[in-house]
Amino acid sequence: MFQHISTLPGRSRRVVTASLPVWAVVASALITPEARAQAIDEITRDASTHISSGFSYGLNAFCFIGGAILLAISVMGWWQHQRNPNAGARPGMIIAGFICGGILLAFPFLAKTASYTMFGQAPSVTGDQAEMKFDK
Repeated sequence: MFQHISTLPGRSRRVVTASLPVWAVVASALITPEARAQAIDEITRDASTHISSGFSYGLNAFCFIGGAILLAISVMGWWQHQRNPNAGARPGMIIAGFICGGILLAFPFLAKTASYTMFGQAPSVTGDQAEMKFDK
């Protein structure tokens, strides 16, 4: 159906080549005004926001699932150790599993609390300029 420009006869090739700027103008006019008005900084900010949100959701899931699995393994190891102390479940490893599982479960809460405590709020760019005044 479509041919490459170089395979067209001479006159057709000139017509197609001359009409390319017209097609570019028509295509740019068909793009919605919202898409044309969006600057590159807005696009990159939205993309980085999506990437940051995805990373934070993944980190939360890892912490909650990993912490729950470690706590479950530690509970089962403690139960096995109580039934048979010689079964191979060492108390030091069980306690380490409890501690690591608890830290993993608490990490999302601690990270959020620390960031809000240190920074007070989420950073925002308003574009306002502050005037610096110096006393004489």
